[in-house]
Amino acid sequence: MSSSYLTWALTEIVLPLPLGIIIAAVTERLTRRSRPYARLDNNVTKLSVAFVCVSYFSYNFLFLVGVIIGTAMQPVGLTGGISTGKSTVASILQQQSSSDKQDEEFVIIDVDGIAHDILLPNKLGRDSVYNQLVTEFGKDILSTEEKGTIDRRKLGDIVFRDVQKRRKLNSITHPKIIKIMLKRILLEGLNLKNYSSPSGKTTKHRRRVVCVDIPLLFEGGLPMRLLFGTIIVVACKPDLQLERLHKRNPDLTLEQCRQRIASQIPVEKKAAKAHFVIRNDEDLTSLKNQVNVTKAEVAEKVSRKQHRGAELAWIIFGLMSIHWLKTYTILLDVELLHVFIRAIR
Repeated sequence: MSSSYLTWALTEIVLPLPLGIIIAAVTERLTRRSRPYARLDNNVTKLSVAFVCVSYFSYNFLFLVGVIIGTAMQPVGLTGGISTGKSTVASILQQQSSSDKQDEEFVIIDVDGIAHDILLPNKLGRDSVYNQLVTEFGKDILSTEEKGTIDRRKLGDIVFRDVQKRRKLNSITHPKIIKIMLKRILLEGLNLKNYSSPSGKTTKHRRRVVCVDIPLLFEGGLPMRLLFGTIIVVACKPDLQLERLHKRNPDLTLEQCRQRIASQIPVEKKAAKAHFVIRNDEDLTSLKNQVNVTKAEVAEKVSRKQHRGAELAWIIFGLMSIHWLKTYTILLDVELLHVFIRAIR
């Protein structure tokens, strides 16, 4: 295989899609900010990025697809420690008010739910890890009450006591969880259902925010932190966290509860790295008030179109079209010139 063919394959097939995703994702995060003359600044930034991109990828459809995907991949990460109240916060975020003043729509992707589903033998098809886990950890992890299912408590008892086994479990489950999570982020970000709604049906436009409830965001390392441009951490006092976990799981001893908490990064360290922190140390009313304030602030930061300016994909598509028409016109003029020369001969 010649080096020229490899170079062509690299520049025309391999690189355009991921580069389009990265460039669009970074550009969107830079331009989703409220500041003086934001709309003008963002349009200038996007136009500059588009000119540079088109100069390198004049007609590459894969690059344009990458830009569309990168624009859609703007999820918010919702995380915290075990039993700090992430699920309660996610539920409040997802609630829709009938008030006309509320124009934020939070779509919640539950990673814990994905982690639960992949343990089932038949629900997710090829994405199920049921057989791999039974092979690795033995039939002792199977439930005695529901035949053919994995008992998460039994599996947890094994891996929380042994770091190596926990790493093995993570190496099996995390790739599947991440794959499904990314797919759902993309589908919700593209919001294709909005385009397939019946014609003539009018609905109030809401600022759409894709929020991922992911317990182990920081434990996932740098790739997870880069994926989420905005991170919300739900935190509470350590003694309250232990009390809630033991109350939620009365069959666990206090020592087992401590082991589960210790297996994660301390919640205060997570809070120090977050963009927004919700403290769940008081009653539900106080929590709801905090969540509603944070909800408005996050929606303003992530999805306010008044500040974002024109869509990067449309700018790039427009410049590509102009470039294509210009090239086509030149080729047509050359062909007509050849026809004219042959005619006068």
